[in-house]
Amino acid sequence: MAASAKFFQQLLRHPRRTLRLCYSQWRHDYTPEPRLPDTLHTVVLFVPKRIGDGMAVFPVIRALQARRVSRLVIVASTYNEIVFQELADERVEVVTLADDKDLRAMRGVARDLRARHGRVDLCVEGTIRDDVPTRCFVGTLRARCNLKLGASPMRCYASLFGEAQAMQDRGEARPHCWAALMREAGIAEVPGTYEFPIAADDEARVRRCVEPLGAYVALNLDGSHPARQLSLAQGRRLCELLRDILGRPVVMVFGPGGEDKARRLAADMPDVHRLPLAVSLPHSVAIVKHAALVVTPDTAVLHMASAWNRPTLGLYARPQRRWRPLAEHSAMIETGGHLGDLDMQQVARVLAALPVVAVRG
Repeated sequence: MAASAKFFQQLLRHPRRTLRLCYSQWRHDYTPEPRLPDTLHTVVLFVPKRIGDGMAVFPVIRALQARRVSRLVIVASTYNEIVFQELADERVEVVTLADDKDLRAMRGVARDLRARHGRVDLCVEGTIRDDVPTRCFVGTLRARCNLKLGASPMRCYASLFGEAQAMQDRGEARPHCWAALMREAGIAEVPGTYEFPIAADDEARVRRCVEPLGAYVALNLDGSHPARQLSLAQGRRLCELLRDILGRPVVMVFGPGGEDKARRLAADMPDVHRLPLAVSLPHSVAIVKHAALVVTPDTAVLHMASAWNRPTLGLYARPQRRWRPLAEHSAMIETGGHLGDLDMQQVARVLAALPVVAVRG
């Protein structure tokens, strides 16, 4: 009865979306094998989303590697495929979807995987969303078993509603939830951590540039949404606080959209540096990896700091728990909805309390 009432509430609130989901369930649902196969030959990890989503699913990858699966295929997006680039040396195949809403492309990739690899033993749905494109991919692939975080009305997903489900519902950090799901499914016990593997050459280039600076602060000003972006004036004030409170040089971390702010800050302030390297995600990861402290809005740079356990100050436009920093020494500052309202006096107090930990070796 409660389920029926919830359905009618959703139908009244979002009629088109609710009807599309109902049709997709009828069209793509199927009955899988009753339990997880004992032997996993071919596994597909479906995560065609953003960089943070890609970094968060590494507990799944590491658990499947520990289980010694014969073949692991990651279906990624053009946004996050670079996160998995270095896994080619670990016998991982990466397939890229240009548009995660293109149902024809979804079906095409799923059919191609079946044609090349036969019946897939396990599909792990790493998007956390119960939408039509995801249902289309899972229903077309028709793996022997499917796993996902979060509840689904589709019977094709294994019914695991224990620790991982409870953690997901509470808003626990995403890598912790994935690690719990791998443990609960009996695949392997692995740490719940972010990862972004990078090539040794990329790291070496960054280390040569930052070595003369000593212990430095990595500063990023931009998030993926305008509400999670800091202005040039705010960046200048942050650099002044880092100089006055910590006495450390600043190395800017930025994407193509933030290059102008990084260049202007480096030109105006003697202790602020824009490294003479190509703008790339692997270079950003290496800058974060060797920083003594990372200051950033809620974006992929924050998860890079978590991956390497670097002290972190995370700046959030809104209260957030699921994507909080996971480093041992970290702090969060939240505003009322936009980082334009960031209180610099609060930033100063938090910076004074955070440790600055130099990287050894």
